[in-house]
Amino acid sequence: ASSQVRASELATVAQTIDGTRIMVEYSRPRARGRDTLFGTRAVHWGEVWTPGANWATTIDVSKPVTINNQRVPKGKYSVWFVVRKQGDWSLVLDSTVRRFHMDPPDTNKTLIRIPVKPRTTSFTEVLTWSFPEVRMNGATLAFAWERVEIPIDIGVEPSLVTTLSASDAAPFLGSYTYTENDSAGKPSKVLTFTITHEDGTLKGRFD
Repeated sequence: ASSQVRASELATVAQTIDGTRIMVEYSRPRARGRDTLFGTRAVHWGEVWTPGANWATTIDVSKPVTINNQRVPKGKYSVWFVVRKQGDWSLVLDSTVRRFHMDPPDTNKTLIRIPVKPRTTSFTEVLTWSFPEVRMNGATLAFAWERVEIPIDIGVEPSLVTTLSASDAAPFLGSYTYTENDSAGKPSKVLTFTITHEDGTLKGRFD
């Protein structure tokens, strides 16, 4: 039997952030000479569309995360966009993972809906998911195809707690004097270092 190259090849992109693994699996359709894809027969306005091809695109998070500041429990989800000509699109996550791209989920209470903002970018021939930015506490997951790009902010739960309660911070608060001596051992500069407690964090400032 001869092998056959699929029109939309399967791809995976993954990123681990502070012990949280985020993985997107999707098929990658091509523009194939089409200058416009959204608002055409390829992707209709108002359509509930999986950003990929063949079987629905999926995202798998190994721990709870936030997506655009909305909490998403640990698990694997099929991924859908509600595509609109104007205004925000909706990112829809469905716990039913194995869905064909022409079988979008029905409206139900178990779906997670998150507003996302499409923006115009340079032409992208092959549908792409990527992690263009990674931070200590999260990352940007980006979708791009045709001239549409959608950045999605993902936040992870930190493994190291860096905040202090007011009672724990109290012994450290106040002003401290810092003195620099010259080569003869005489004070040449005196600075004041002040420690405050703001938003659960100790802040240190030299006057």
